[in-house]
Amino acid sequence: MTNSISSIYKSKLDDIDLPLVIQARDQEEKSLEYLLQWISKNRNELESDLLEQGAILFRGFDLNDEWDFENVILAIEKELGETYLGTSPRDKKTKYVHTASELPPHYPIMQHAEMSFLKSPPKKLFFFCKIAPENNGETPITDLRKIYNQLDPKLLSKFENKQVKYLRRYDGPNASRFSLWKTKRWDEMFSSNDPKVVEEKSKQQGFQVDWQENQSVRLVHNMVAVRPHPITGVKAWHNHSQTFHVDSPKLEYWKIFQRQKTIRSFAIAILLSILTFWKKLTVPIDKLDVHTMFGDGSPISKVEITQIMNVFWKNMRIFRWQKGDLLYIDNFTVSHGRLPFKGPREILVAWTD
Repeated sequence: MTNSISSIYKSKLDDIDLPLVIQARDQEEKSLEYLLQWISKNRNELESDLLEQGAILFRGFDLNDEWDFENVILAIEKELGETYLGTSPRDKKTKYVHTASELPPHYPIMQHAEMSFLKSPPKKLFFFCKIAPENNGETPITDLRKIYNQLDPKLLSKFENKQVKYLRRYDGPNASRFSLWKTKRWDEMFSSNDPKVVEEKSKQQGFQVDWQENQSVRLVHNMVAVRPHPITGVKAWHNHSQTFHVDSPKLEYWKIFQRQKTIRSFAIAILLSILTFWKKLTVPIDKLDVHTMFGDGSPISKVEITQIMNVFWKNMRIFRWQKGDLLYIDNFTVSHGRLPFKGPREILVAWTD
C-alpha cells in the first residue's frame, strides 16, 4: 500500500467531470479492511481532492449495509452529526446513518446544499447505495461554484444584497406524514412534540415562530444566498430559493419529463401546473406551506426562478447508482437532489456538524 493516492485509483465516470471516482484495483483491495487502512494512510490526499473536486465516489468496494457505511465514514470524519433540521422525512438506521428520504418515489427533490437555510449547515455529506434503483432514481449533483459564476450578474447581486426569506408551515404531530405540498411534520423536524423545544431550537436558528390552527407552526426567517467556503474562501450559490419556491415543483417536473420521457412524468407535470396555478390564485403568499422570496419581502419571480433552474440543469451531473457506492460531498461546494423512480431503492445518508 502506498502513502499517496495512486493514479490508478482515480478516474471519471464516462463523459462527466463530477464526481471523482476512486476504485479498487484488484479483489484484495475491495475489502472493507483494506479500504479503512487506505483511508487512514491517504486522508490528507483525500481531503485535498474533495476541496478541489467537490464530490468523490467510492465504487467497487465490499460495502453491504449501514454498518459498513458508518465504519467507512467514521474513518474519514470523526465529528458526525445527529441533528437534522431539514425538510425530508428520514428514518434513523444507526447512531449517525439515516435513510436519505422517505418521500414517495414520484416526488422530485430539487438541487440543494444540505440545510443551507441554517446558520451553520453541515460541512460534508455522505451517501450510500444499499439498494440500487433499476429505473431512474439517480442523485444528481451540481458544482455550486459554477452556479455562482454562471448566474446573471444582476440576479446574483440581487440575491447577495437582499438575501432569501423562507416561509414554511409544518403540520402538528397528529397530521399525516405526507401531503401534496408539505414534506414532514414539526415533531419530526424538531425530534420532539413539545412546543417549548420547537421554540427553543427555532430561537437558536433565528426562526420566527407563529403557532397556527390545528397545531401547525409557521417558521419565517432570512438567510444568506451565497456563502464563501470555510477553508478556500471561494464563493458558491448556497440557498434553497428554487427548492422551496411555489413555482419550482411544476418547473422541475417539466425538466424531469424532458429527461425521463415517461407517461407518469408528463401526467404529473400537467397536474402540478394546474394545481400551482390554482394555489397561487386562491392562497395568499403568507398562507403557503412553503415558499421563498427576497429578504426584504419582495417576490422572487417565476422568471427568476426559471433562470436559476436552467443554470442548475445545465451544470447537473447525473450518474446511475451501483450497489455499494459511497458518495462523499463537500456541502459548501456541491448540491444534490433526487430524480423520481419506480421499484426498490435505498440510499442512506450521514453528515458532519
